[in-house]
Amino acid sequence: MANRCQKDLEVCSKEYIPDKPSIGEENKVSKFEGEVKRIIQVLDLKWAPIAGKFSDSPSESGDRERKLKVCEAFDIVRRENIVVSFSRENCVCPGGRHFIGLEFLPPEAIASVLVSKGHKVYESMNVALDSVRKQPQPVSRGSFFVLGPLERFEVDPDLVFLFVNPAQADRILGLASFRGAEPLTYHAASSICSTITNTLAKGKPEINFISAFERQGSKWSPNELIIALPFKAFKTAVESIPVSGFGMAQTS
Repeated sequence: MANRCQKDLEVCSKEYIPDKPSIGEENKVSKFEGEVKRIIQVLDLKWAPIAGKFSDSPSESGDRERKLKVCEAFDIVRRENIVVSFSRENCVCPGGRHFIGLEFLPPEAIASVLVSKGHKVYESMNVALDSVRKQPQPVSRGSFFVLGPLERFEVDPDLVFLFVNPAQADRILGLASFRGAEPLTYHAASSICSTITNTLAKGKPEINFISAFERQGSKWSPNELIIALPFKAFKTAVESIPVSGFGMAQTS
């Protein structure tokens, strides 16, 4: 770990520079530029963090016309450096609308999808229904869910998402736990969109392995997973970089 301490914190080895103005502001340095550069450098991330925020109004720079599923939007946002303002009109997946709190489905409707021919996640409807009821349930948090690169936000987001390999996941979770750690609950057979609900309901980081079904339609690397962090936990992770053994602190 000592070799990592030789890196210069002021220069990002894989600098991420957006090609579009920040949300709500133009020709202004992003509020989160420093945090984004630092976390990319220290963890050697391939992709810049993206963020999500619930709102009663759409982002002025957000795309409200493109019809997308929430799970595919994660990949599109990071690759195209765009902002998407999800509403009931442009979120095309009923499950996605449910998990971001735009339109709720009864547990029976979700369970029926999980035992359908296209998924076969559970052996029976009863098993699926029991599993669904044990998971955190979404609540309405706004009429829009804005998803975009963190560096383009000018207000604090609700969540930050990092695309990482297992080694990077270990370090970001270690950094986020510097001021105290609690057991994490993993919900097997979870979708990307359900991670939004789970993280907010628990108020703690969430690991999502990106299901086999979601990997079929997007360009995910086989060794790639998603870490979702409440914004407060992300701030703790960044602030802990100089003093944590998971960051830049000397350990020998």
